[in-house]
Amino acid sequence: MDIPRISAHLREHHYCHRRDFDELLNVEPAEEQSFRAYWANLVRDEAFKAYTHRERRILRYRLLPSRQLQIDRNTAFESPVTYAVNYRQGVNHLSYSEQGFIDHPLTHKLLAADLAVLAPHLGEQSYTIDIHQFRVRADAQACSPTTSGIHQDGLDWVFMHFIGEHNTMPVVSEVFTSEAEHSRVLNLPMERFLETIVINDRGLYHRAGAVRPKVDSTPAWRDMLLVSLRSVPCDEEVPTA
Repeated sequence: MDIPRISAHLREHHYCHRRDFDELLNVEPAEEQSFRAYWANLVRDEAFKAYTHRERRILRYRLLPSRQLQIDRNTAFESPVTYAVNYRQGVNHLSYSEQGFIDHPLTHKLLAADLAVLAPHLGEQSYTIDIHQFRVRADAQACSPTTSGIHQDGLDWVFMHFIGEHNTMPVVSEVFTSEAEHSRVLNLPMERFLETIVINDRGLYHRAGAVRPKVDSTPAWRDMLLVSLRSVPCDEEVPTA
């Protein structure tokens, strides 16, 4: 399935799952190895430490109406929604992505592919783009939740790109048409590098299972890259140089 077909599928179904998303990017083996390495140096998310063991970094852009990208170095992240779990609400001061990750060819190719998929669906306003590197860890003493149940994130679009995992029981990713369990339309574990689920977050809901180790004597983790777009209201617009 090529990019125009993915875009058309999104228009009809509001979500799409592609195991072979990496084939759109012509990923070289050396690129994959060096890209994965940036998940080994993430930083504990202190706002969620009472709920789960999650490590992360953030890379941010502003997509202008001209479709130019403008990097945003602001690390103060505040979710548009409130989650029904035990976490510290409000502004979360995150660690920014490492420069090597920002400059990595695969980071650029992946973002370009995501934006190409969404091009027919975007309006003429600006969008914030938040790129989250996530690692969820667990050990024999406790599993680690991945998400806060069936939820939306208050965004327009979310790409969930699978990076890798270590010593984990299968983590099932799900998509729903409502907050009800019976509304499930997708239910599967992601396993392949850059296997991708993209959803319209305004219309659909999602959930992922907890990270649990296969072998208790060895730590477990699951690595994801989330790319989200949120349209910017006119009163949030900032002048550009």
